[in-house]
Amino acid sequence: MTVMPSNSSWTTPQIIDNGLVSGLNTSQIIQALLQRYEQPERDLQAQQATLNANVADYQQINSDLVALQTAAQQLATGSGWQTVQATSSAPSVATATAAPGTPAGSIQFVVSQLAAADTLVSAGSVSSTADVVDSNPAYLLSKGGAALGFSTLAADATGLPLGTHTVSVTQASAAAATTGTVALAGQSGITIGSGNDTINVTVNGTAYTLTIANSPSGGYSGSGLLAAVQSAISAAGASGVLQAGYNASGNLVLATVDQGSSQSLQVTGGTALSTVGLSAMSSAVNGVNGVVSVDGTSTTLTTVAPGATVSLAAPTGTVSATIVGSSAQSSVTSPLLNVGSLTATQVSTGNGSLADLVANINAAGAGITASAVQVGTNQYVLQLASTTTGSVNDLSVSTTAFSSSGLGSLVTSTPGANAQIQVGGSGGYTLSSPTDTFTGLLPGLTVTALSTSANPVTVSITPDASAAASAVGKLVDAANTVLGDIQKYAGYNEQTKQGGPLMGSPVLQSITQDVLSIFGSAAGTSSLGNSQDVGITLNKDGTIAFDQNAFETAYAANPSQVAALFTQDGSFSASSPSYAGTVSLSYASNLTKAGSYAVVVSRSAAQAVSNGSVLSSGTVSAAETLTIAMGSQSVQYTTTAGQSLASIAAGINNALASAGMAMSAQVVNSGTQLQLATNAYGSSASFSVTTTNTGAGTTGLAGTGAVAGTPTTFTGVDVAGTINGVAATGSGQFLTAPASDPTLAGLSLQVTAAGITTPTTLGTFTYSPGLAQQAASMASAMSDPVTGSVTQTITSLQTESQGLTNQIQFYAQIVAQQQQVLMNQFAALEAQLGSLKNQSQSLAAALSQLG
Repeated sequence: MTVMPSNSSWTTPQIIDNGLVSGLNTSQIIQALLQRYEQPERDLQAQQATLNANVADYQQINSDLVALQTAAQQLATGSGWQTVQATSSAPSVATATAAPGTPAGSIQFVVSQLAAADTLVSAGSVSSTADVVDSNPAYLLSKGGAALGFSTLAADATGLPLGTHTVSVTQASAAAATTGTVALAGQSGITIGSGNDTINVTVNGTAYTLTIANSPSGGYSGSGLLAAVQSAISAAGASGVLQAGYNASGNLVLATVDQGSSQSLQVTGGTALSTVGLSAMSSAVNGVNGVVSVDGTSTTLTTVAPGATVSLAAPTGTVSATIVGSSAQSSVTSPLLNVGSLTATQVSTGNGSLADLVANINAAGAGITASAVQVGTNQYVLQLASTTTGSVNDLSVSTTAFSSSGLGSLVTSTPGANAQIQVGGSGGYTLSSPTDTFTGLLPGLTVTALSTSANPVTVSITPDASAAASAVGKLVDAANTVLGDIQKYAGYNEQTKQGGPLMGSPVLQSITQDVLSIFGSAAGTSSLGNSQDVGITLNKDGTIAFDQNAFETAYAANPSQVAALFTQDGSFSASSPSYAGTVSLSYASNLTKAGSYAVVVSRSAAQAVSNGSVLSSGTVSAAETLTIAMGSQSVQYTTTAGQSLASIAAGINNALASAGMAMSAQVVNSGTQLQLATNAYGSSASFSVTTTNTGAGTTGLAGTGAVAGTPTTFTGVDVAGTINGVAATGSGQFLTAPASDPTLAGLSLQVTAAGITTPTTLGTFTYSPGLAQQAASMASAMSDPVTGSVTQTITSLQTESQGLTNQIQFYAQIVAQQQQVLMNQFAALEAQLGSLKNQSQSLAAALSQLG
């Protein structure tokens, strides 16, 4: 007989051979004898099965709690309530979408123009695509040059290598200019007579007297006066060098036509100065040079003239660039050259044929499509088209490159155009976009124009009650799932008259009470009474009901107060009126306790700031080049002697904006001092300033004691203080309590109070978790992987089950040993019986012989 004992759990014994000699059913006998040894093992296995079933039940409830936490956290902060919907009154004309957080409201506009791509076509044609149209080995492709200030870009015939090249304007050009101090544009009744009709001005060393025509009866309007000044410039013979206009504030501006340091301007006197807001200047001001780089090789343009062609050096070869005309300027002082960059591609013309030219342009991937269009029998024209719409993407290619062939010059077939809408109707202000999509009308709103229409389109943005109701419905469903599974596993079944396997569990009783309490009581900072006001009620059977229609009605009536019923928030009671509104909730964890906490600040947060030198004249008397760096980004700006601080601030801000650097320049101290400041607060906000000149009359932005060529770093300051007497960590304007604090648990507050340098009690902040936050906190506390009550119960049951496993194994070994003993005994019995049988047979044989 062969025996395989079990060492882990009871199993049916292996088949045992029945007695061949005795004729006994040995296996049944042994099985019957083992019953009393196997009983303890069976009892332990049944007990372990119950424990494992309980573990599975608790694990299901734990999963339910995690799902409840997830649903609750979607609604626990304001970001979960920012869903809005945008509707268009004319979807065939324009559609709209709104991102979460888009403010509610409406906007009306007329779609006056759709976007178009710039397309050039040859004026002439060739008889075959095999005809040679260009003897030059290469052709420079580019688009978007107008944004930088170039109408066309062309490369020399042999010098510029094939492939892509970067053309960048690293410093914007500027005219020599002076700005008046009186807002004239909106005025009327401006009187000009023989006693106040002259402006004496010297432009590029030549003196001119501008004599303004006497005003008509009733005086000039603002536009009339500007026209009179422009006529005076023309009459004085200065129209080629001087121009006049109004700035955004309506002040009169005199500026040179050309730009760059070669240009100078000085108002020297005149009887009309006080009327137009100008004043005599002690010295001339100069324009600012444009600096253009081709693949890293820079060219400084001291004269930037509208429509002029300039040569730009490259590491190998040159690029010929034509500057846009003055008509491209938005104002008389706007730069002709603007900071930015584009990619130009020098493409091979192959064998010079139209077919090779078209194929190579299309293979270049330059965003320009070439086509040989057949317009008649044996007539082919060349068409070049930008692959992107908008005037900013107009082609910047040479239009005369093929003039020696039958193609002739390239002419505009379809001009690149921006889509345009007039906000407020036909009489409103115009917005344009290089595509048919508009952003920025309202924060988060995107409008796509589909067709033009003279009739106004109204786009309305409203809180999305349906989306909010769906999220709340999911929260209620998750809570009901928790309650339903607890009832299933721990409740009493009236029909079967039996309790669930977990009946009497204090942990599950606590969860049930918490869930019903949270959904049945007032919560948050809402002015609404409780959850019943938004369609949430408790049923007699211990479940939660949700009336979506009632919720949507309440939400449509007062979305902010409905949201406040669910979200974490708080209120601040200031210690003095000067601190009112300076403390607000930034973050609260699931463990943060509701309550009121004192806020004490010992140091206010500050931006990184550089204050320049105080210049009483409001102008610099010495030039310098400033390098402003923030992280990996930097910009350069060169000032000129006599340049106003306001002009310098505007130039620096233009450069910072183009580089995407989050800081700005402004004129402070009554117009006598420049200031640089980061947008952000705290020690992470930092920038440096390097200057080429630290002498008198410079901006002084590099700081007192700065050394020319050596950067000076300016860094912000973090807020410092305590919350509820607990030392908090400051980061910018945010004060955060330790996550380990049992009450605050990482509570973070934004503190905007400025100028504090000594410990100051700002007031008391009262934290109020809303319904959703309470649900999230409860679910988190119960299901936490380490400290959760349900988790700990599961761990305890698993430990107990493991202990039973050891006992089961012990009894299984006893059963196996006893089985072996019995098998051995029966084997011996069979052997003895076999021996006796043999003896009996021998005796019988002997007796038969005797007989």
